[in-house]
Amino acid sequence: MEKASKRKITVRIQEGGRDWKGGKEVRTLLSQFPLPPFVTQEVPLLPIQKFFRATLEVFRYIVLVTQGELLAFFQAFLMKNPLFRERMVFLCSSQDGDFLEELYEALPPSETAFLFLARRPEEFWGLFALFALPERKKILVGEPHGAFAECARECFFPFLPVDVPSFSFWQRSAFLYLPLSVRGVPPEEVERGFQEGYAALREEAFRLALFLREKEQEGKGRVHIVAEPPLLGEILSSFFPLLERSCGGSLVFRVGGPQTFWSEGEEVWGRGITILVLRALGEGFRIRIPRELISSEIFAGWEFLRECSFEDLEKATIVAQRGMLRQQGEAFAELCLPLYSPFFLGQYIAFVQYLACYSAWLREIDIFSEPPLVRFEHHVVSCLRRQCQEA
Repeated sequence: MEKASKRKITVRIQEGGRDWKGGKEVRTLLSQFPLPPFVTQEVPLLPIQKFFRATLEVFRYIVLVTQGELLAFFQAFLMKNPLFRERMVFLCSSQDGDFLEELYEALPPSETAFLFLARRPEEFWGLFALFALPERKKILVGEPHGAFAECARECFFPFLPVDVPSFSFWQRSAFLYLPLSVRGVPPEEVERGFQEGYAALREEAFRLALFLREKEQEGKGRVHIVAEPPLLGEILSSFFPLLERSCGGSLVFRVGGPQTFWSEGEEVWGRGITILVLRALGEGFRIRIPRELISSEIFAGWEFLRECSFEDLEKATIVAQRGMLRQQGEAFAELCLPLYSPFFLGQYIAFVQYLACYSAWLREIDIFSEPPLVRFEHHVVSCLRRQCQEA
């Protein structure tokens, strides 16, 4: 544990076959920005753990109901990890009434709890889903002042209030830590990763934000994300709306495999920036090729396949892509996680938060203000209220 705690995500940026450092003024420029509010935010874990034991631990089936960026993150993280043997977790959009009804009918009532997560703009759909489930155990997680909080008080639903610095920076909170507890992931390890990530990765994230802004000014319009394992890319893709908003919409983020992007043609890569996300260590499922095939003429020179795994193949494709990018002098960045674990998940998210924040501040964008989605939800409510009055 201690050995892992002394390690951190490493970031390397290259252009023209050489390391890109951003110049001596990087630290001077960084010192002009304050610490983002999510760094100083206090997140007491004990109330979250007590709430989990009091409301969710006894249930065998947990249905996680949410939407938006929360839904995208948990689709990448929760659904790609092995099932926790003591309980099963289902993920449902609060806008998917048909699937919600299927789960309502299929799961035993006495063993099932519906866990609702909603930031302020998403409470509207959450309330619809909430009251579509009569006579079922319902647990609410939301902001301390809003529709969810009021509903919990009036209807006596278990409610866990969550204070976050803004709509977009919800990650280091009960919105994340309570579902992780349900899944059997220790939130204290993720929190420790956040804390060490905030302390160690600020300058690296700022340097990457500067690099992306410089490439954008040179006419680059896309950021290609290639990750091994693919799970790291899928987790990062859940942050694309935040990252694109932080860049003012001038950069489009995409995730895919090396083969997918190269099949589009080298000219596509010339118009974008590549970010490679790698895991340094990991055990892979190894393949077994019959000895007869290996010794045949068809497989001559392919004896090494007997010692390979799926992870080896994925990593080899990324290493090959890195070599081709370096050979062509293209701009790219490389993030390397020592291993994939709850601790480094916290570091990973902390790095992305820094990247989004500094990308926005370098463009004079107020990333902590309410996004247009909030105003849109207000218009939806107004239209629905008018329809109900006319009916």
